[in-house]
Amino acid sequence: MKKLIVSLALATAFPLAAELVNIDGGWRFAFGNTDPAKDFGAGTEYFNYLTKAASIHNMGPYAVKFNDSAWVSIDLPFDFVVDLPFEKDASHSHGYKTVGYKYPASSVGWYRKVLPVAAADSAKRISLVFDGIFRDSKVWFNGFYLGGEPSGYVGQRYDVTPYVNFGGDNVIAVRSDATLEEGWFYEGGGIYRHAWLDISEPRHINPNSVATVYTPGAGPEIKVSGRVANKLHGLSPAPGETWTLSAELIDRAGSPVASERITLTDLPAPETESAWQLTLHPASLTEWDIENPALYTLRLRLDDGRSVSAEDIVTGFRRAEFDPDRGFLLNGRSVKLKGVNMHQDHAGVGAGIPDALNVYRLKELKKYGVNAYRASHNPMTPEVLAACDSLGILVIEENRLLGINGYHTGQLRSMIDRDRNHPSVILWSVGNEEWGVEWDEKGVRIVDELRDVTPHGR
Repeated sequence: MKKLIVSLALATAFPLAAELVNIDGGWRFAFGNTDPAKDFGAGTEYFNYLTKAASIHNMGPYAVKFNDSAWVSIDLPFDFVVDLPFEKDASHSHGYKTVGYKYPASSVGWYRKVLPVAAADSAKRISLVFDGIFRDSKVWFNGFYLGGEPSGYVGQRYDVTPYVNFGGDNVIAVRSDATLEEGWFYEGGGIYRHAWLDISEPRHINPNSVATVYTPGAGPEIKVSGRVANKLHGLSPAPGETWTLSAELIDRAGSPVASERITLTDLPAPETESAWQLTLHPASLTEWDIENPALYTLRLRLDDGRSVSAEDIVTGFRRAEFDPDRGFLLNGRSVKLKGVNMHQDHAGVGAGIPDALNVYRLKELKKYGVNAYRASHNPMTPEVLAACDSLGILVIEENRLLGINGYHTGQLRSMIDRDRNHPSVILWSVGNEEWGVEWDEKGVRIVDELRDVTPHGR
């Protein structure tokens, strides 16, 4: 069975892996600088981290032997901006905190963590996962540069398997640079969402690849599709080899209501993936609703004859329509959206909001009659979506940056792939207040193309 270590049960509404281990605890933090010479010498080496992999000549915080004993001990989520002083000349949009181009000594944050990985996991694939880092982040593992993400709202996943010291300690280093504002509101800085270690079988269901499509009726139907990946290097499926994929739909009481098992014959070669689809036929189904947010667990198991890869997805099934005469219809009945425009910050904690505080805030809003939540103005924290699923709050989830090139559509697709199985999500917003193209033919053309990127119903 899978194991998930989280601080709040509601967090299980996003996909699990064979073992998804929370690594929020035991980090060390220090402020860096936008000047490399003052940034612990990071990048000033002749053989820097882009020149040679895990070079012994590296001296920055990404170097395994770097001494971080003078850094402060922190746990994630951790917003390094919230406790900065106020300054009248600082950005009013960001709460007059001393972050931004005027403050090079307090706009860069470094994080380091020593992480043991068991020798027993040496046959597994190990990935490092961050739900959100604000912003312009760079990540290293045991001195190897993994990559970076300019956006502060897009999750990051890095396969680190070849770099792991199995049975020993491993060093994670993260640099985040909040100099440039991504929005016009308080955004904080640093690793402000959860971090995870994903330990999976080499052959597994690809993360965020599973999608469900619900067809109502006397005999409801649920189409489930996804992709399987083969990370077993040098070993292609043998002629005639088959894998089995089983799916079970489990209600809130823990009782199975539908199951299906298929045989996969179009198997992926190493470093590739293959698509699959199956259909579930429950005898009956309770539709998810704001008054009765019925949730189900979709339990998937992939057996390749060597190991079993598992994935659980908590989801729900509903009908969402917009009618020109009746307005918004949820499961066929008219529902008035009574919503709030909610940014991901809170007094005292900034952007690093504890899960329990997010849930508390949503419960308080429900007391005032709120039934809809608009994510302002970026992809949401996964735990907030999970809470909306459980509490019966409808969601408009918003993309951060408008455009049709790979960088833009990659962010939009990442949000949709991660969150499409949440029953609370009824609309994808492709952008917000884009004054440069409002009432402009260019804006029409951009949105026309983005409409093709987004799914039409689920």
